[in-house]
Amino acid sequence: MEFLGLFYQNIQSALSTLQIDKRITTNPMLGSPMFMVLIFATYLFIVRKWGPKFMEDRKPFKVEGLMKLYNVMQIILNAFIFYEAVRYSYWRSDFSFKCQAHDPTDMSLETIKGTRPAYLYYLTKYLDLFDTIFFLLRKKYNQISFLHVYHHALMILGTHLYVSKAFGSHLTLIGVINSFIHVVMYTYYLAAAMKINIDLKPWKKTMTTMQLIQFVVLLIHQSLPLIDNSCNLNKWLVLLSTTQCVFMIILFGNFYYHSYIRTDKKKKLT
Repeated sequence: MEFLGLFYQNIQSALSTLQIDKRITTNPMLGSPMFMVLIFATYLFIVRKWGPKFMEDRKPFKVEGLMKLYNVMQIILNAFIFYEAVRYSYWRSDFSFKCQAHDPTDMSLETIKGTRPAYLYYLTKYLDLFDTIFFLLRKKYNQISFLHVYHHALMILGTHLYVSKAFGSHLTLIGVINSFIHVVMYTYYLAAAMKINIDLKPWKKTMTTMQLIQFVVLLIHQSLPLIDNSCNLNKWLVLLSTTQCVFMIILFGNFYYHSYIRTDKKKKLT
C-alpha cells in the first residue's frame, strides 16, 4: 500500500508539471477540472444517496422509450467520433502507432480538425452517466456495481486528462477503440430495450469479452513507449495509463468469471 501511495504521488506530481494544451482547453468544460469534479460529485450523490431514497417508495419508472432514443443517439454519436478520430489520427501517414508525441505547437489543419471528435468524445463520457440514472429509475440497483461507477469515473478523468494535457498523442487509441466498443454496446442496449425476440445472452457475453480485449490491446499499445520512448512521452502519464488498463482487466475479468465461468459450473453441477 505504501508503494502504491508513493507511485500515485509521483504521478500526481509529474502530471501537475505537464503543459496545458491551449489548442483545446479554450472550451470552459476543459479549461478547468472543476466542471468535471462538480458533475461527478453530483452524480455520486444522486446514485448513492438521493436517488435510492427518492425511489424507495416508488414503483420502477417506465423509461423504455427514452432509453431507445438515448441508445440511438449514442450509436450515431460514437460512430461519428470513431470515424473522425481515425480519420485525423491513424489514417494520417505522419501519425505513429508505435510512439506518437504530444506536440502542443502542432497547428496543422488535420490536427485541429481532430479536436472535434476529442470534444465530442469527452461529452459522451458525461452522457454515459445516464446509463446509471436509467438503472436507478428502473430500480436495477444490482447493475450499479463498483465496476460500473469506477469505470465511469475513470473514463471522465482519463478523457479530461487526455484532452487537456495529451491531445493528439499516443493515448489517442483509447478513444478510438472505446468509441467503437460503445457503438456495439449501445446497439446491444437498443436491442434489449426494444425487446427483440432473440436470445441476447450470448451477445452480452461477447460484449464483456470485447471489453476485456479492449483493455488488453490498450495495455500492450500503451506500454510501447516504455520500451522505446522515441517520441519523448511523459513516462508517468504512460505508467498511469498502463496501470489503469491492468486494473480494468482485473475488474472485468472478475466480472466475466463470476457471470459466465462460475455460473456455467454451477449449472453443470445442478
